[in-house]
Amino acid sequence: MGLYQNYTRPLREKLVRGWPGLVDKHDVIVVGAGPGGCAAAYYLAKRGYDVLLVEKAKVPGQRNVTGGVLYGSYIPGYGLIDLIPDFEKEAPLERRVVRYRLAMISSPRYPGEYRYRAISPNARAYRVLEIGEDSFLDRFIHRGISTGHDYTVIRAKFDRWFARKVEEAGGIVVTATAVEDLVIEGDKVVGIRTNREELYADLIIDASGVTSSLVIRAGLRPPLDPSRVYHGVKQVYQLSEDEINRRFGLKSGEGMAIAIMGDFLHGMIGGGFIYTNRDTVSVGIVVTMESMVRGLRDNVRTNGKPLDVLEEMTSHPYVRRYIEGAKLVEYSAHNIPKGYRTMLEKPLRSGFLVVGDALGAFVKIGGLIDGMRRAIATGIMAAQAYIYARKHHDFSEKTLAVYLDLLEPIYRDIRRSARNSKISETRLLYGPGYRVLLTILGRLETAVIPEEPNGRDAIQRIQERTGLLTYEEDKRYSHIKIYYGGANRDPYKMWVPACPVNCYTISVPGKGIFASYRDLYLYNLERLRRAGRSGGDAEKEALRETWRDVARAEVRFDHVACISCGTCWVIGYPNIIYNPERDGHGVKFRYS
Repeated sequence: MGLYQNYTRPLREKLVRGWPGLVDKHDVIVVGAGPGGCAAAYYLAKRGYDVLLVEKAKVPGQRNVTGGVLYGSYIPGYGLIDLIPDFEKEAPLERRVVRYRLAMISSPRYPGEYRYRAISPNARAYRVLEIGEDSFLDRFIHRGISTGHDYTVIRAKFDRWFARKVEEAGGIVVTATAVEDLVIEGDKVVGIRTNREELYADLIIDASGVTSSLVIRAGLRPPLDPSRVYHGVKQVYQLSEDEINRRFGLKSGEGMAIAIMGDFLHGMIGGGFIYTNRDTVSVGIVVTMESMVRGLRDNVRTNGKPLDVLEEMTSHPYVRRYIEGAKLVEYSAHNIPKGYRTMLEKPLRSGFLVVGDALGAFVKIGGLIDGMRRAIATGIMAAQAYIYARKHHDFSEKTLAVYLDLLEPIYRDIRRSARNSKISETRLLYGPGYRVLLTILGRLETAVIPEEPNGRDAIQRIQERTGLLTYEEDKRYSHIKIYYGGANRDPYKMWVPACPVNCYTISVPGKGIFASYRDLYLYNLERLRRAGRSGGDAEKEALRETWRDVARAEVRFDHVACISCGTCWVIGYPNIIYNPERDGHGVKFRYS
């Protein structure tokens, strides 16, 4: 029985006893059991190499989030269908995506024709433009994306299956183990330092994702900043399989992917998405972190948290019709590498290669995100680079540079993505651009908007969502460490509203605790109105008072509800320390 056959007590006993049976040095250690790490480990294990796959979660996939489609085919020889030809029969796939759509939507407004009638007080009109695969505009969005082997997946299921395939092939999978540093001798990486001990190998493959600190330790890039990442927030709704088929016009087993642009973004650059799973629907937003921070800072009246943007989208009649009456079962958030800004020019050093999101192998195609197949491809390429170096008995940077040659098709993808971004990620497109298209080509629709209960602040709304999640709290160790002196001196503290949960709040003397600057603004506005101020004058003064409050506020931090998105690490003050949770502690996603 392999180490991965049991995830909890038996595995922990073996770990505590010093991992009996493990060799002093492995051929390859792979860090991270996502698609890229599993692909590398599986490729090597199938060929008889001694490979150790190390995962921080207790079960692979518990800590991973996706808002995209798994494209089974890619560069010939480097797709999942090449690695595991029967994956469509074996893997826990949700639905085969047969239809793509881009929808542009305007904000619902009270219809002008009802202005002088005492009817339909909740009626609203909006414009919508749907661009499907039969549209001439589609060539700018989805053309060439479909491979015929494309599926929605739930990573909690898919990654677990993929890691089992590694074990079945002869690899060793160790879970609940945090890799905290590299072991470097001279100019060569020779091993990893976990929260328990050091492990050694001829080659370390870093597949630890966008929050990787190993690439920084290896000297391959500095810490990420907001210009280099996207931020995604997602909610998963449960519906019966038949109801999903009915609402989306699908047959059994068929799936749909919808990308959405609209006024709900309030100038943020990105979009929304809807993906159909077997009996759930994933709905979320992905925006550039740079524009998100700018939007949270400049539009305090409307944007308090990323959740506000998502809620405005999900309450829109166009989106609501797909999820109305559905049960909200999960809330998640994740940072995503902006490939054309993040892709490592030098993804290697002696004894060390980088794959997947840690590498930055990610593109955004129109309104859709596409990273899993590139993670798998780079994992296979890294495995091939190891085999090449092994044949030459040399794991130096010079020999491992064959990896750069293998990566050339990925680099071409990234360069193409960079060119496309000059159109697809401009303020022109997300400002007047799509509105012009809506005005000229969009159709007018009306809907009755139900009255929503009001009065709940961001802390309450987020607590409702994190209450849906399963956490295993670490009462002895916090994976995030902050320097309060520096944090409190920051005049904006933008990581507080940007945090998708309630890890960070501010304490304003005499006013209370706030996770959202919009909530603080509304508090100040209400105080001014009670004092007799009104109109635009009150709004301007409330805004000025809000930023004065933020500047003098004290930061509060609680890691218990953290979902490890890494946002505070990207946005926060320089002294923040962000590490993976130890011993499998933290959030455990089920539907992401």
